[in-house]
Amino acid sequence: MEMTCELGLGKVTKEVFRRSVQPYMPMDEVELDGATIELTDHTVIAHSPSIGVPLEALGFFAFHYAASNVACRFGKPTNIVAGIYLPLRTPEEHLRVIAESLGDEARRYGVQVCAGQTATYYGLEIPLVTATCFGEALRPIGEPEPGDAVAVIGEVGGEGAWLREVSEGAESEAWRRFTPMPSILALQSCPYVKLMHDVSEGGVKGGLYEVQGVNTVKVIVDSKSLNYGKNVEKSEGDPLRAPSYGALIAVIDSVGVNEVRRICEEHGIPFAAAGRVEEGRGLFVDGVEVTEQKRVELDELYGSLKPKDTLLSFLRSTLESLTNIPGVERLLPQIGTNLVYANMDAETCMDVAGLSGRVVATSGGALLCGETAYGASRYLASVVLEAVKKDAGVRSAVNIRAGDDVTSGLKKLGLSLVTIPSKLEEEGCPVTHYIRHHSGLFDAYVHPGDFGVEPTTTILGESPQELVTILTELASFA
Repeated sequence: MEMTCELGLGKVTKEVFRRSVQPYMPMDEVELDGATIELTDHTVIAHSPSIGVPLEALGFFAFHYAASNVACRFGKPTNIVAGIYLPLRTPEEHLRVIAESLGDEARRYGVQVCAGQTATYYGLEIPLVTATCFGEALRPIGEPEPGDAVAVIGEVGGEGAWLREVSEGAESEAWRRFTPMPSILALQSCPYVKLMHDVSEGGVKGGLYEVQGVNTVKVIVDSKSLNYGKNVEKSEGDPLRAPSYGALIAVIDSVGVNEVRRICEEHGIPFAAAGRVEEGRGLFVDGVEVTEQKRVELDELYGSLKPKDTLLSFLRSTLESLTNIPGVERLLPQIGTNLVYANMDAETCMDVAGLSGRVVATSGGALLCGETAYGASRYLASVVLEAVKKDAGVRSAVNIRAGDDVTSGLKKLGLSLVTIPSKLEEEGCPVTHYIRHHSGLFDAYVHPGDFGVEPTTTILGESPQELVTILTELASFA
């Protein structure tokens, strides 16, 4: 279902919540102000935000950041509190995408969404999703001791390589494998695993630095034994500091290394016995002491990845389908055709999307020239802006050539039309002025042309798809 509603300020309405959030979340009926859940004697809690990643990945990472932290502490995730915070006037479709992504992961791991908040606020430029996860403690965390093995499980640097590709415009769903949850769940019951820590900010070096710092031990690691992700070698900088979510650090009793390796191999998870715990303090990688959690340039890409504009994408795909209409080139004026689509509550031309170029006729058919963008067609945008004042449902317009065959075809389709004067005293688009000064709306407006002005027909509709359907019928008549 296409959703074009824009979200207003503050908490979303109950109708929006029931339409675009609740169906996608594993949750019971919404309660007032919060929820009541049953906790165990030993409950594990973790909280994490997700921000700056592609829209479709936001819910995924929000769930896994929090739930994986609970699981790392040998907890079984059971409940999650989710907050979805969006910029003002976010399309409702974006909310649905986030909710579905988070809900799919919660359902996959048997976690119930018990409470949360869904709202839009001034000051937010990109979506923010937060998650607080609760879980039942299965067993205590062990204490690392000299002689214990340090393993890095999973691939190193894969997240960073993906982030670089996406920032350069590549389409990729590689993020779906960036979670340590399968590794953690596979190892939770292994008695030889003392401690687990997921790799997040600061990469593998950052994760190892946190492990040795919290446990006041000395950790020695050899990076040559690690398993690196695809295309990591193409990335600049230190791959051990690059984003590597999905990788897992584990401290293992030395007698159980082979058993842990066997479990990983059984689950198809890369395993590397990369180091050991010694007496003393500090982290040493390849013989060099690591003294701080440095960040890398790749980290700055988070937040620069803007969500796709669903209206622009929808308009683009509709324009592409327009060019595939058999014989549509016979309907195109010499100046070319444009098709526009307005946002809900559009007020200016910058709220109306169109084609920066035109759809033009060639010997091989219709050719799409340009990109979809807001403010791309000032004249047609002004027509729609005037039309929505009379009927808020009319948000799209297209211009084609004029002619008796076009007029006849429109009448056959049962559409209302009017021929407007060729000359109007006001400057700007004649169709816009005609709509402004006359009551009601017609489906189509025929401009007979003027000196140096080509005769054209402007057709109004509720959506670009409706207009493409009309053009398909007209092309069969022409």
